[in-house]
Amino acid sequence: MKSAEGSGRTVEEAIRDALRVLGVKRDEVDLMVLDEGSRGVLGIGAREARVRLTLLSEDGEEEDEAAGGLEAEAAGAEEDPVAVARSVTASIISAMGFRGSIRAGEQDGAVMISVTGENLAPLIGRRGQTLEALDLLVNMIASRRLGRRVPVIVDVERYRERRRDTLVSLARRTADRVRRSGKAVALEPMPAAERRLVHTALANHPSVTTHSEGDGAERHVVVSLRDGDTRAEELVPEQTVEERGTPGTSDPPSTDFER
Repeated sequence: MKSAEGSGRTVEEAIRDALRVLGVKRDEVDLMVLDEGSRGVLGIGAREARVRLTLLSEDGEEEDEAAGGLEAEAAGAEEDPVAVARSVTASIISAMGFRGSIRAGEQDGAVMISVTGENLAPLIGRRGQTLEALDLLVNMIASRRLGRRVPVIVDVERYRERRRDTLVSLARRTADRVRRSGKAVALEPMPAAERRLVHTALANHPSVTTHSEGDGAERHVVVSLRDGDTRAEELVPEQTVEERGTPGTSDPPSTDFER
């Protein structure tokens, strides 16, 4: 046997595993790291390290050249952010016990992941909280595998697209309410990405302005008149309306929208 592969929790453990198979010492082989492995996040996305050891011989130069080609090919595939993000997403979803179709592509410097299938509501969660956690996991693991940060945006059953349309509509309705009443309105707490959508939707509004208040999970957008200060006691909380949509979420109705 001229070569053998080994695996383990670390690269060194994988090397020892392959050396035992070959029955040789470390200085008698050429090493190629196939996968550095990963501890994953909360046990999700964990991978063992894998190596290939090749016995040094007279024709070792030819073997090294072939091995180098394989290594370059593997590195090239690993450097493709779209392929890596898609692979990471598929692994996490599978580990969670879900099945779905995954599409991936690049848009404006980010990798866009779209997951579709049946019974995927738990991947979205209430107000998209589970989806946000999934998005964070994919970004962390993909960045580690790529060795650099590439923004990845994960969407499930077009939730983000439909939620965006709902938030833009809410922002415009709230602006009209503030303009008529003259009183500021505090919207429900939202993640940073959703708050940015509201700010952007009303950025050029002639009568109202927006700003964020609160800390952590309670941070929210306040819509107020442009001309004059609004006292804290005048804030009118916006009542949350539970939208009819995917069961287990508060996403908007399943209406098809054009991007």
